[in-house]
Amino acid sequence: MTRPHVLRRITGALLATGVAVSLAACTDGGDDTPATDGAADGTTAAASGTTGEWPRTVDSIAVDNGRPTDRTEDVEIPAKPERIVSTSVTLTGSLLSIDAPVVASGAATPGPTSDDKGFFTQWADVADERGVTEIGQLEPDLEKIAAEDPDLIIVSAAGADAAPDLADRLREIAPTVVLDYSDKDWTEVTTQLGEITGHEDKAQDTVRTFTDRAAEVSRNITEPEQPVQFVLPAQDGGLNFMTGDSAQGRILTELGWDLSVPSDDVVRTDGSLTGRTDVVQVSDENLDKALTGRTVFATNADADNPVGDQLKQKPTARGTYAVTHDRVFEFGGETFRIDFYSAMSMLDTIEDYFRA
Repeated sequence: MTRPHVLRRITGALLATGVAVSLAACTDGGDDTPATDGAADGTTAAASGTTGEWPRTVDSIAVDNGRPTDRTEDVEIPAKPERIVSTSVTLTGSLLSIDAPVVASGAATPGPTSDDKGFFTQWADVADERGVTEIGQLEPDLEKIAAEDPDLIIVSAAGADAAPDLADRLREIAPTVVLDYSDKDWTEVTTQLGEITGHEDKAQDTVRTFTDRAAEVSRNITEPEQPVQFVLPAQDGGLNFMTGDSAQGRILTELGWDLSVPSDDVVRTDGSLTGRTDVVQVSDENLDKALTGRTVFATNADADNPVGDQLKQKPTARGTYAVTHDRVFEFGGETFRIDFYSAMSMLDTIEDYFRA
C-alpha cells in the first residue's frame, strides 16, 4: 500500500523547481563516471523575460579564454527558436522531451549506452523520428553546425561533451547559450531549457508526467527490503556507490526508500571521484563492509554479465545479504545518465520488479 506522506513528498519535490527528484544529466560523454549532481554554484541560464515574449534575454555562463567562469552574461534571443543545435549530447534529451525544435546534436562515442551515431539509447529513436542529425562525437564540427543554419545553439560548460572553448566562434553563427548541467537535477535543466526556448508549458508538462508516473508506480508496487543501495561497477573491480545527492539515488529516496551509503572508514580517499558528494568509491577488499543494502540496484550496460553474478565471484561480496539472497536488481545502461526518458525507464523497471 502506498504511504500518503511518501506520495506528498514525491509530488511536492518534483513540482518544486530546482528541488525535485535529483536526476541530473551526465558529467561525461563515454567514460565510466556516473551521471550525477554536483553542488549548486548559483550559475544558471534562465530567461529573464515574460513567458511568450520575444526577443528575450537569458543568462549564459560567461566564458574567458575558452574556459567557463563563475559569472553570467546576457544573451539575447531575437525570436522563438525554430532550428536549435545542441553541441551537448547530454542536454539534447531534455530538449527533445519538451518538443524543442532540435535539428542537430553533438554525440557520444558509440557504445553500450548509445547508438551507432552516438545518440543515447533512451532517446535515440525520438531523435531519429524528428530527423536530428549528428554534428560530431564529443568534438562539435563547426562546419556541420553552420550548415544547419541554427537560430539558437546550446552548449554545455561541463562534462566530456562541454564546448565552452567554441562559444565565441559559435556566436558568429547564432545566439549561443552556455549552461552547466552538472550542478542541477534533470527537472531544473528541463525547466531552464523550457524558458530559453519558449517551451515553458511543455517543460512543466514533462515534469508533471514524471510526477504522475512516480505516484502511480508507488501505488502499484510492494516496497523492497530496506535499506537500498545503488551501485555502478568500477573498472578497477570495486564499486561506485551513489549517494542521496546523486541522480539515481534521489529517485530512490523520493520513492520513500532508505538509501544506505558506505561509511567513511571504507570509502576510498584516493580515487578519481574523491571530493564529490554524489558518489563514493569502495575498493574490492572493502565490499563486505560497504554492501549493507538488503536490496541493491545497479546500472549495467552488459546484459551478458549481470552485476549479481559479478559480485558472487568476489570473496568480499559473495557473503553479503543482497548477494546471497539474490537481491541485486539491474537497470539498463540508460540509467547511467538521467533525463526524462531514462527517468521514466527507471520507473518502469522498478514497477516490473516490485509490482504488488
